Amino acid sequence: MNIKRKLRTWGKRCPFYAVLFGMCFLGGHTAAWMQESQTASADVAPTAMLAIIMDDFGYHGAGTEEMLALDIPFTAAVMPFSDHTAEDAALAMAAGKEIIIHMPMESLTGSQEWVGDKAVRNDMKPEEIRACVEAAYEAVPQAVGMNNHMGSAVMENAQALGNVLDVVHEKGGIFVDSVTTAQSKGAVVAGEKGVPLLERDVFLDSTEDVEVIRQRLREAADIALQRGSAVAIGHVGPEGGEKTAQVIAEMADALEQEGIRFVTVTELVQYRGMK
Repeated sequence: MNIKRKLRTWGKRCPFYAVLFGMCFLGGHTAAWMQESQTASADVAPTAMLAIIMDDFGYHGAGTEEMLALDIPFTAAVMPFSDHTAEDAALAMAAGKEIIIHMPMESLTGSQEWVGDKAVRNDMKPEEIRACVEAAYEAVPQAVGMNNHMGSAVMENAQALGNVLDVVHEKGGIFVDSVTTAQSKGAVVAGEKGVPLLERDVFLDSTEDVEVIRQRLREAADIALQRGSAVAIGHVGPEGGEKTAQVIAEMADALEQEGIRFVTVTELVQYRGMK
């Protein structure tokens, strides 16, 4: 008598045990399937959003072309009152990049020359700040928002910052706090004004050391994987520029395979449900 006939005969004589055997057989297969499914799921990295902002477009500095050639979404922050403002904004748009204004603001440290004569300053009247920010939007009409260039003094001044964000709100824009001071009032004032706000997690460069840039991009990716999203800021120019573009180009594919999704500022705001 073969095994199938034995099972049929045994099943007729002992229906309870036959049912029990079937349940155990199916249960074993189900458990094995679930274990395989869980193992497969563990191999798939979670999706995490990483928004990279590249500051200092508008000078047509070193690395401009290399940055714009990157095959990932990023947001170009354009200086509004520079010799190459219109040119760099047009190039960024042609490359399919999102644009924000890199708004010069008074700093607690550093030279006044670093922010220029048209920067937002704490001693300005509200109407003067409004005129300054509106002029920046006129210079960079493609902008979907702004972040601060330097600006630690203004970012600590709720009244002056509020005057800036009044215009950003009217434009339907986003504000990115570059976090140039630990005492920033950005989150509080943006909340009061109803302006979607992002905060910088990592500065990618301001260094000529490629290995440091790699470490910082890795740090930004790790934050995104842990928290679901992150914001990193790099720079066009001598302390970043070509080197920052090089590192991103080298690491982008591997990071995407880990589950990193490169996004624009607007996409990150939408992902976080702010707009």
